[in-house]
Amino acid sequence: YSYNQQFCRDTLSGRQLYVGEVFTRSGQCMRVQCLGTLQLWEDSCKVPVSLKGDCTRLEQTADNTNQDYPKCCPLYECKTNETNMHSKLEMTNIYDHNSNLRKSNVNEVIIVNNDRHHLASGHISTVPVRKYQV
Repeated sequence: YSYNQQFCRDTLSGRQLYVGEVFTRSGQCMRVQCLGTLQLWEDSCKVPVSLKGDCTRLEQTADNTNQDYPKCCPLYECKTNETNMHSKLEMTNIYDHNSNLRKSNVNEVIIVNNDRHHLASGHISTVPVRKYQV
């Protein structure tokens, strides 16, 4: 019985990987896997596309950069604002590199009309009820 060990070699790190073995390349946040064809497959962090709002990349912390892929990938914070005559809605969403929503925060500022003329005339303005589903 003869057994021939088959493996891949990561040329950047010099690491030897057996078929199916996976590791995160140090300092690069990149997952490297040895395929059955003895080729290396690399996965790296993507920049999310089609996000709504004003989006910025969040700074990485030391905890994030030392994590395995994909936990080492940066998060993106997107802010949107909607204003009407009754309120201002501020929404902040945090997404991962695959455009998956990780966290959401909604603030609504209700505008109260303090015009004494409307109060004296008996006119009371009402704000429509809003329902939120998270």
